[in-house]
Amino acid sequence: MATYPRTNIQRIAAILKGFDAANRPRATQRVLGDLGIARSTGFALLRAMVKDGWLERIDHGHVRLGPSARALAFGPIEAQQDRQGSAVAVAVTPGTPAGGTRAEPKGPDLEWDPALIDMADTAGFRIPPPWRIGFSNASQSNAWRKAMVRSIKYARHLRRGEIASLDIRDAQDDPERQCRQIDAMVKRGIDLLMVSTSSATHRRLSDLLNALAKDGLPVVAVDRRPNDRASLVSFVTASDRRIGRTSAVWLAEHLKGQGRVWLLSGIEGTSPAIRRQQAALAVFSEFPGIRIENVRYTRWTPESGAAVIAHLLSEASAPPDGVWCDSGLQGAGSVRHFVDRGLKVPAHTGGELNAMYKLCLHHRVPMVALDYPASMGARALETALNVLMGRDVPRRVEIPLQVVLPRGCETHSVKADAWAECHVAWDTDGDTILSAGPALRTGPGTSNNRRKVPA
Repeated sequence: MATYPRTNIQRIAAILKGFDAANRPRATQRVLGDLGIARSTGFALLRAMVKDGWLERIDHGHVRLGPSARALAFGPIEAQQDRQGSAVAVAVTPGTPAGGTRAEPKGPDLEWDPALIDMADTAGFRIPPPWRIGFSNASQSNAWRKAMVRSIKYARHLRRGEIASLDIRDAQDDPERQCRQIDAMVKRGIDLLMVSTSSATHRRLSDLLNALAKDGLPVVAVDRRPNDRASLVSFVTASDRRIGRTSAVWLAEHLKGQGRVWLLSGIEGTSPAIRRQQAALAVFSEFPGIRIENVRYTRWTPESGAAVIAHLLSEASAPPDGVWCDSGLQGAGSVRHFVDRGLKVPAHTGGELNAMYKLCLHHRVPMVALDYPASMGARALETALNVLMGRDVPRRVEIPLQVVLPRGCETHSVKADAWAECHVAWDTDGDTILSAGPALRTGPGTSNNRRKVPA
């Protein structure tokens, strides 16, 4: 990270303080105008802050707080939890111009979560590099999971002098297979285990992780974790509850509180699918006019999403008014099937996958997305290295999310952090995971595929 001259510290503070609580983008000209400094000096400072992650560019000529600033500002906050710790809290009140309903938060919209400010003392894990790290991945069964692995490999490449080996295993969504693979990595000798669990409730997997932790092996989870968190030094993730809640609020408001909705979740029994679905169902329960007709699981693949929709359409008297998807991985398959059948595509939710954005924008399908950051893999490796250096780490590392909407699709409660028309990568193939970041986009048609991720 760059070292800033003392004269710039006050300017940086003024820039960061200029953003409101919603982190709405600001025009760079306005930012520099408030500072009252020369354009050349100001733009150089903004470029440096963007490079370091304190700011990020949104649309043309606009910036907002970047991941480094958001991690400081919002790291201790778990969004959308009420005082009792439930997934969401909304009340239904009349008031939309169309005479429908809208969701209003009950009480504070954000609550402190002690897990996000609880730091783990890792001094006992400190050992000199180079380190041997094992990563037990739940699977590589879809594009998002492959993108997460690429982000880990990219981070490893940047820190290659400190890492003797990185052993990555694919459990193929089988917890018994995952147990065997973890045993094998431990026998080969690893200094730290990274894990994305194939099941949140599998007893033997949870017991194995607890036993390893008691034996002194540090465990860092990423994306998916067991229900029993006792074995974990740290868990790197994004707010699944916020994904479920925000997408459900948007869909309910878009439908003006009335309509039939089908739910397409990922893999039954995995922690992201559980938390997203619980949050969404809690929101929908507050809208008496929303009727949930089907809840299905899709294994987070476009093919399964299309197959599930085909089956439901064959049994239904009419298509639904909305399809809630906890990810664009299955959402893209759902949208594609409606298009191929020549049917009007209902409003959809779900992000991450470039194909989801391309399909919805091309066919003018109302949609909302909160991209689940595949870059959390790199953040998990960074956290793992901090553990092995004996540096305190948060028990929970939460990666910020942004709401992405097509222009004209904002509702009373859900506003865009970014426009889908600017977020989509038209020159990149549909399998691209946008939340991995431009440096890790690969595949035919990718404009920056010269930057290869090390094998």
